[in-house]
Amino acid sequence: MQRDARIIGGVYHIGQIITSGGMLTSCTAHNRNTNSVVGLQIIEFAPTLSPSSIQQLLQPLERRRSIESPHVIHVYDWGIDGNRAYIATDPPRGVTLRHVLDSENIELPRLLDLSRQIALGLKVLHDRGIVGIDLRPPLITVDAVSLEDRVQLDDIGLRALLQAMGYVSSERYDDIGYLDPRYAPPEFMQRGPIGPWSDIYQAGLLLFELATGRLPFVGRNPAETGILQTSSPIPRMVQFKYDVPDALQAVVDQTLAKRPEDRFASIDRFLSALDHVQHIFRPPSAMQPSLQGGKPTSPGYTMSNMTSEMHPIADAVMRAAPIEGLPAVIASSSVTDENKVLAFLSYEVDGVEKYRLAIMEKNVVVGRDDPKRGIHPDIDLTPFDPKMTVSRQHARIRYEETFFHIEDLNSRNGSRLGSARLEPFKPALLKHGDTVRFGSVTLVFKVPGLSELPTGKMPA
Repeated sequence: MQRDARIIGGVYHIGQIITSGGMLTSCTAHNRNTNSVVGLQIIEFAPTLSPSSIQQLLQPLERRRSIESPHVIHVYDWGIDGNRAYIATDPPRGVTLRHVLDSENIELPRLLDLSRQIALGLKVLHDRGIVGIDLRPPLITVDAVSLEDRVQLDDIGLRALLQAMGYVSSERYDDIGYLDPRYAPPEFMQRGPIGPWSDIYQAGLLLFELATGRLPFVGRNPAETGILQTSSPIPRMVQFKYDVPDALQAVVDQTLAKRPEDRFASIDRFLSALDHVQHIFRPPSAMQPSLQGGKPTSPGYTMSNMTSEMHPIADAVMRAAPIEGLPAVIASSSVTDENKVLAFLSYEVDGVEKYRLAIMEKNVVVGRDDPKRGIHPDIDLTPFDPKMTVSRQHARIRYEETFFHIEDLNSRNGSRLGSARLEPFKPALLKHGDTVRFGSVTLVFKVPGLSELPTGKMPA
């Protein structure tokens, strides 16, 4: 994207470019009308295509506008700007399911939970008559909120939309316009009717991969993979992971049946089957996995989708003392590399800054420490919160290369930006000098270089 073309539709100011290539650019953007942060998909189409034909291609998005679900990405707006179509959605959150599969050892309780949330997202879409969802792992995000994962389906029909606009696929697995046969039901290859049964099949492929770390049908080339998908028997998962229970294999066998009529009749039936497996293998309390970083863990499990990037200045002192006992002066030298500080949260008394908390990474969580449950937010407001009004994981601050934004994580007492209460999980633009309130704790957001405060010791 060119620097002189950063305003889309007269409303969206482009922030961080996430991916760009061919016809499609994915980025974050600031909605200047609502002061919110969104994800933006920008498609450059050929001048030979008329705006009216593009509007017609975008019209199916209308069914998605009213969908409000934690398991389905929300579509806010779409339109045409010159020879570019744009679609505004929720901004990116968490990590992709692809990242989880590649970096974590997923045990049975968690894989059942992830699969169940994928199915809940499908149920919402199916109830609106939307089928044929692209369930490739890069198009599913896993976001760590409080003690649980939150899974969101990010497909908005881009593959079909790109193809209708004349997109030529590179046939690479990471190409969003490519029909990857590894994640496609038999009827996709055989040009048969597409329906809820097709999405159930894809959910079964993901369930197999979550359980074993590999896909059931992978050939030496795409054509061979397609043949295996349509004709090869379903592998036994114990060949790849010895402790996969028979009950889970039975669920996979039905979801991956070659004939649609042999699969689960609805996504509700698939959900019931997952619940049945979960009930059978629910571990006794003595065998519950320990908590680390606020999430269930087991050997080989890593919390790569949690953040630990926010470093309070003089953190040990601040954790150890109640608010009355905090020192009046905190040295900036506690930050190991001042050049890495992206921003500060400043605690002020009567307009005078007393404490400064450094934001040194692009994705941070603000909350209150809970050692008993292993919850350690990136910035701990416990010393400032004697009334315990701040939730364990209260809000999140992200840096998007050209701007910051903040979102409430469905906290108990809410977050405020200035006088406005933030809607849960709806990011808002965060600017230098903004007052932010977490429960009863009020801080001021400041960006280095825009502040007149000295860089040495802070005022008493």
